[in-house]
Amino acid sequence: MPLICILTLLVIAAAILIGTAAYRPTLVVRDAESGKELVLGSISEGDAFDLDFIHSVDILPVQDHFVYKNKELYLMQTKCLSFGAGLGYMGQGTLQEKGKWSEIDNMNRRVGALPLRVGTIADHTIVYKGRKYRLSDYFTPKSLVKVGVERKRNFLWGNGK
Repeated sequence: MPLICILTLLVIAAAILIGTAAYRPTLVVRDAESGKELVLGSISEGDAFDLDFIHSVDILPVQDHFVYKNKELYLMQTKCLSFGAGLGYMGQGTLQEKGKWSEIDNMNRRVGALPLRVGTIADHTIVYKGRKYRLSDYFTPKSLVKVGVERKRNFLWGNGK
């Protein structure tokens, strides 16, 4: 009888340990109103993604580079062809010209969850782990979405997302 109790306790402890460890930080885009989500995949310390879009005023491309560190998202770099409205240099990071691009590096701006409106002109696209996710393919244009990190169940036998 004591052996059955010990085995039962070991099985319960293992189930709790495995269940807790199965939740991982995951990069998610979530519709603020409906809750609909796009799961981009698990994210680890130092992982990065890009948000590419077309600026609505000057109709030129912008590339924002984000890194996951200290359990939060940080905007590290912005690249643009022209400083349109809302893209002015605010003294964060290092501004430099690289060919036709203006780059602000080393911004280190903590953003937490990134809110944005799915643009009709902007064509917001997230590039993560070699895949491109065009947000208008998943969400209604002009809807408010938040790009952030959530703890999600990660099944070991799944596709790694």
